[in-house]
Amino acid sequence: MSTRANLHRALSVRGRLLGYLLLPLVLLLVISIWADHRTYVTPMYEAFDRALSRAAIAIAAHVQQAPDGQLYVERPESGLSPMQPPGPRPVRQPADPGIAPHHPSSMRFDLEDRAVPWMHLYPGGRDNFLFRVSLPDGQTLAGDEGLPAAAGTPVDNMAYSDALYKHVTLRVASYHTTVGDTPVVVTVGETVHRRDVVVRRLDTVIGLSDGIQLLLVLGVCLFGITVALRPIHRLRDQIMRRQPQSLQPLPLEPVPSEVRPLVESLNTLLVTVRDSTLAQQHFLTNAAHQLRTPLTGLKAQLEVLASETQDKTQHERINRLQGSVDRLAHTANQLLALARAEPSAHSPGDFVAIQLDVLIGAVVGAMLDRALAHDIDLGAECKPVQVHGVYWLLHELLINLLDNAIRHTPDGGNITVRCGVNSGSPYLEVEDSGPGIPHAERERVRERFYRAAGSDGQSSGLGLAIVEEIARSHRAGFDILDAHEGSGARMRITFPSRA
Repeated sequence: MSTRANLHRALSVRGRLLGYLLLPLVLLLVISIWADHRTYVTPMYEAFDRALSRAAIAIAAHVQQAPDGQLYVERPESGLSPMQPPGPRPVRQPADPGIAPHHPSSMRFDLEDRAVPWMHLYPGGRDNFLFRVSLPDGQTLAGDEGLPAAAGTPVDNMAYSDALYKHVTLRVASYHTTVGDTPVVVTVGETVHRRDVVVRRLDTVIGLSDGIQLLLVLGVCLFGITVALRPIHRLRDQIMRRQPQSLQPLPLEPVPSEVRPLVESLNTLLVTVRDSTLAQQHFLTNAAHQLRTPLTGLKAQLEVLASETQDKTQHERINRLQGSVDRLAHTANQLLALARAEPSAHSPGDFVAIQLDVLIGAVVGAMLDRALAHDIDLGAECKPVQVHGVYWLLHELLINLLDNAIRHTPDGGNITVRCGVNSGSPYLEVEDSGPGIPHAERERVRERFYRAAGSDGQSSGLGLAIVEEIARSHRAGFDILDAHEGSGARMRITFPSRA
């Protein structure tokens, strides 16, 4: 089953086209997401850096120089943010009470000093804001003494870099300015959690947007492929609707140019098969006709010889010869019928509406004398039913079924022919009271020239093969079943539903 499914996928033009389109589209999707990431993330990082630089400039505005030349950082009034200008009442507040106020160069704000409102820019969140005011020699005036300055050459007095502080990744910005005549470096840093969240959200939005575009493109491609494959589907449907016996070439007009060489090759094959089949049928027909003529003459000569001979022994030999000639003539007739039963021997115009009950009445009437000669009760149980077929073929089919039943039904037995509709499908059935056919031989008896065990030797082994061939030419099923009651066989032909 898996092999058949793999073969179906391998031969699917739609699947191949979608596969060839999907791989480059997915690659383009990845490249597009990467390009969009670079396009959106870089300006976003620059915006965050500008906000960080503004915070550094705001803090630098609070760095003042005392009259004695020492620098200190004033604390803004309560409620002011580092973005606002400093208040009118500067207050000096050393972080360490052990340092005397007359040494302002040693003054600093401790990291945990809650009196400095800009130490936690995002209170209650996962992002922290840190700062440090220092001299070029590394001396800290205020803020976190361990906060590293931004590496790199300042551009417009501002430098940016990433730094690792207390095992936490920070984005730091260092603002280089001068207070009085003293150079000062104001360094601010923030954790990158908010940046990462924004980047993830942007990547998610970009991925969803590009993914939806990919699905839309695939949908458009699928629609286009479906429309483009319609001529091939119409060709497939046309082939499926053809009768089994039809070997006429396929039309080339609605076929796309890519498929035209395939259809032309198929037409060449159909013509070759048709010519070969016709040659075979002509050979069998001619052979059967050539056999029947001398056999008829031979049988007539044997009858004349039997009438002129009085010797009993000679009569027995002549009778055996006549029996052999009869079997040979019967085989020739069945060979001719088998050749004419080939599905390719009939055109769709040969199929007409046929009443099975009327056909059964005609055949039973023709076979009644032979059945009575063997003391066989031949009857029919028919319901009006109509099928689509070739009349003389179905006539030949029923003749062979009854001939087979009479041969295998003992004297005093009975044969019943039925027709009707079962589950919406017309059927034709012949049931006899003979020994029946074992299950192991029910497939083999359909083969040509096969004789079942217990055969009387008079059969050519072609009767059921002809039935099988005629049933196949009518798209009908041929089943060998047990009799309804007792021993015997039931041959059923189930025709396709006309619904």
